[in-house]
Amino acid sequence: MKYQKINRAVALSLFSSSIASALPEGWVIKEFAAPPEVEYPTAISAAANGDLYISVDRNGSLGKNPEFGKIVCAKDTDGDGKADSFKDFVPHVKSPRGGHYVGDTFFLIHPPYLSSFRDTNGDGVADEKKQLVKGFGWGIEHPRGADHTTNGVRMGIDGWLYVAVGDFGMPDAVGTDGKHVTLWGGGVARVRPDGSELEIYSSYVRNICDIAITPTLDLFSRDNTNDGKGWNTRFHHFVPMGDHGYPRLYQKFSNETVMALRDFGGGSGTGALALDEPGFPAQYKNAIFTCDWTTGNVYHHPKNPSEATFQVEQEVFHPLSRAVDIDVDGSSRLYVADWRNGQFSYEANKQVGMIQQILPPNWQKKEFPDLKTMQDAELADHIGSESAVMRLEAQREMISRGAKEPFITKLLALANNKEADVGKRVAAIFTYKQIFGEKSHNALTKMAADNSVAEFAIRALADRKSQLANLNTAVFTAGLSNESPRIRLQSLNALARINAKESAPEILKTMHGMKLDSGKITDREHKIVPHVAVKTLASLRAESACLAAVREGTGRTLALRALQEMHSMAVVDGLVKIIESSSDPKLIEAIFATLARLHYKEKAWDLNEWWSTRPDDRGPYYSPTEWEGTAKVRSALEANFTKIAEESRSNVITTLADNRIPLSEIKLPGIDPVVLAISAVDPNDSILAILADAAVDKKRDWEQRLLAFQAIEKAEPVKSVPLTIKTLATWHEQKEPAAELQISDFTNNTRRFNEIAYLALVGRSGSDSESMIAWKALLTILNSPLSNSNHKNGINKVLESNPMEVGLFLAIADMKMSGFEQQIAAGIGSDNEKTILAAKRAKEAGTSSTGDTRKVAELKPEEITAIAMKEKGNAENGQRLYLSQGCIACH
Repeated sequence: MKYQKINRAVALSLFSSSIASALPEGWVIKEFAAPPEVEYPTAISAAANGDLYISVDRNGSLGKNPEFGKIVCAKDTDGDGKADSFKDFVPHVKSPRGGHYVGDTFFLIHPPYLSSFRDTNGDGVADEKKQLVKGFGWGIEHPRGADHTTNGVRMGIDGWLYVAVGDFGMPDAVGTDGKHVTLWGGGVARVRPDGSELEIYSSYVRNICDIAITPTLDLFSRDNTNDGKGWNTRFHHFVPMGDHGYPRLYQKFSNETVMALRDFGGGSGTGALALDEPGFPAQYKNAIFTCDWTTGNVYHHPKNPSEATFQVEQEVFHPLSRAVDIDVDGSSRLYVADWRNGQFSYEANKQVGMIQQILPPNWQKKEFPDLKTMQDAELADHIGSESAVMRLEAQREMISRGAKEPFITKLLALANNKEADVGKRVAAIFTYKQIFGEKSHNALTKMAADNSVAEFAIRALADRKSQLANLNTAVFTAGLSNESPRIRLQSLNALARINAKESAPEILKTMHGMKLDSGKITDREHKIVPHVAVKTLASLRAESACLAAVREGTGRTLALRALQEMHSMAVVDGLVKIIESSSDPKLIEAIFATLARLHYKEKAWDLNEWWSTRPDDRGPYYSPTEWEGTAKVRSALEANFTKIAEESRSNVITTLADNRIPLSEIKLPGIDPVVLAISAVDPNDSILAILADAAVDKKRDWEQRLLAFQAIEKAEPVKSVPLTIKTLATWHEQKEPAAELQISDFTNNTRRFNEIAYLALVGRSGSDSESMIAWKALLTILNSPLSNSNHKNGINKVLESNPMEVGLFLAIADMKMSGFEQQIAAGIGSDNEKTILAAKRAKEAGTSSTGDTRKVAELKPEEITAIAMKEKGNAENGQRLYLSQGCIACH
C-alpha cells in the first residue's frame, strides 16, 4: 500500500506551533522528523552516531493491515538538528515495536518475533535478517491486534537483551537453541544476542512497553493501568525472580509481591530510558526517564537507593501530546517520539506523529568515533568512558575481536580500581565475563570479596547457566550474611541459578527474622530480599530443609511461605504430619494458611487465553484447579480445625475463603458456617465470604442461596454492594431462572439512591456483567422521578467523564435508552474492541427505541385514540417504563 505524501512545509506547520517544553532556559528543542517522511512512530532507537531507527506502524494498537509496518532510518547529514535523509531500513515488517541499534545490528521486537537486522553492503537497507525468538507474544493476528503484546527490547551492559512483555504473555517462546519458555501474563524476559538462553527475569506486571537499564543493571519500567481495577500507572524496579502480582496477588496478597516503587495514578506507560551521558547537567547523571501516552508527558524520576531497591519521585521533563518513546545517542542528543494527532488506529486523512531532538544546555557537537579502526588498547580504554552509550559500543566491538592481552590487563585494572565510578567498573566486569566466559571465574571470585563490587561479581559468576562449571558455592553462601541487601539479593539469585539445593538450610538460617508480612508501601524495600529468598527456596525445591525449619522454628515463616509454592505430596504429607503432632496453636494456624494455599494450584495455560483488560483478580490463582494433593489437604483442614484457638477461628475461615476454598462444602467440625453466617446480625469479612460462596453454589437449595444473598445486604454498603452485584452477575451468567427478577429488584430498590458512590465504583472496576448491573442501577436512579437533583448530579458527573465501561453500554442497550450520544461516540472511538462493540450495540438499541417521543399529555385526544387502535402493546417497554418511572416503589 502506498504511503500518502503531502508538502513537507505544510506538515511542519501542523506541528511547529504546538512544540512546548517544561525544560529550563538553555535547552534546545528541534523538530527532527515528521510526516510525510515519518509517521505513526511506535518506538525509536538512536544509533551511537545519531542515526535514528524509527519503528513505523500505522496499525497503531488495533489495526490489522500486514502492509502497514516498516523501519525508517532518519539521518541528519548537515548537522542542523533536522533529519534530511530517510530510508526504509526494513521496508516491510509486521507489527514493529521497540528496537535497539547496537554496534552494527538492529534488534527488533515485531511480535511474535524477536529478530536482528544488519546492512552488510552499506546501501542503507538491511539485507541480513536473523530470527532470534518466535512465539514472543502475539502480533496483529490477536483479536485485539498488537496492543498488549511484546514491546521494547534493550541490551544491558551484561550483554543480555531485556524484553518488555505485555499481558498477552509469551505463549510458547522458542530461541535459537530450541529452549521453550512460557509466561502467562506480563513481565521481563531476557535472551542472549544470538537468540539462546531465553529466560524469565521478572514476572506478572500488566502491560509494560519498555525497560530502562542503568549502568548498574537496575531495571525500571512504567506500567499501564488496568481500567479501574486498582492497578494504576505503577513504577517498577525489577529484580531477578521478582513476582509483581498481576492479576493474582496484588489485591489480597500484596505482601507476597514485589510492590511497585510508586503508584502514579491513571495513565499508560510507554517508553523508558536510563540516561548516563556526559553532556547533561549533573541532576541527570544516571537518570531515569519514562513516557506516558495518556498524560502525554516525558517524566524524569529522581531516585535514591533504599535497602535493595530505591525511592523515586516524578517530575515532568517535557510535555508532548502522546509521548511514545525516548532515546539518546553517543553525542548526548536526546530524541523523543510523539504520536501527535493520532489515536489507536490508522486514520487516512490525518498526519500522525513527530520526532523531536533535545539538546542539553551548552551542548557542543562531538562526533562519535569509529571504534572499528581503533587499536585494542585504545578501544579498551573506552570501557572507562563517561558515556554509557560509548561503554556499550566499545564492549560489543571488544567482544567481536575476542580475547586479547590488552583487554585482560585494562579490564581487570578498571574492575579492581576502587576509585573509579561503579558504572565503569560494572562495564569492565561484564565485558571481561563475556569475552572470557568460564575463564573469568577466578578473577571474579576474588572481586566478590570487595564489597564495592561484590554484587556485580557474584551476578557475573552465575549470569550464564551455560557457564557454571567449577563455581565455588561458598562465595554465594558467604554473601547471604553480608550487611549489604544488594549483595544478599544477588547471592540468593546465584544460588538459585546454580541450583545449589544444599544451600537451603543456610538460606533459612541467615534470612531468619526477616520481615515478610507487611503490606505497607513504606516497608516495600525491606521485603525485596526475603521475597527473592522465598523464590530461591521454591526454585531449589528445598522441601526437606523447609519442613525441618517449620518443625524447628528457625526460618519458619520464610519456610512456610516457600512451601506454599511447592505443590508436591511430600510437602503436603510433611505439613500434615507436623500439624497432627503439634499442640502449638500459633504453628497450627500458620500451617493452616500454607495448606489453604496448597489446596488448589494454577491450571495449565492453554497458550491462547488472555485475561482481558479487567481480569479476575481474587487470586491467589487465576484459575484454581484441583491436583492430587487437594483431597488430603481438605481432609487435614477438616480433621484439625478444632485445634485452632476459638478466638482465631474466624481468621482461619477468612484465610480459607481468601484462598477460594468452598466453605459451603468443607466440613469443619461443630460448625455449619452457612447457617451461622445467615443468622449473623453484623457480618464481618469472613462471614461475608461464606455468604457469597453459598449464594452461588448450585449444589445448594435455592431458598438457602437466596437467604445467603439477602444476608449480604446486612453489611455496610462499602462491602455489601460489590458482593451483592457479584452474586447477581454470577446468577446472570449461570442463567438462573430467578436472576433477572433479582437484578430488577436490586436496581429498582430506592436503597440504591444512597449507594451511588459504591455503584459507580463497581461500574468502573467490576467485570462486564457486574458493571452492567451497577450501571442499570445508576441509570434507573438517573431516570427515576423519585430521585432528587443531588442523586442525578452525581451520576451525570460520572457520565460527563465519558466512562469506557463495557457495562455502561450493555446497560444502555438492555434498557433501550437514548440520550447518551456523547458517551457512545467516545466508546466507539476507544482502543478496546469489546468496548467498541458494546458501544455500537448501545447506539443501535437507542436508535431502535426512538420514534414519536411526545408524552401522552402532549397529544390530542384523537391522536391518542388513533394510536391506541392502531398499535399493539409492548410488554417489554411497559415493564421498562414501569420500573424506570418509579411505579414499582408504590405498586
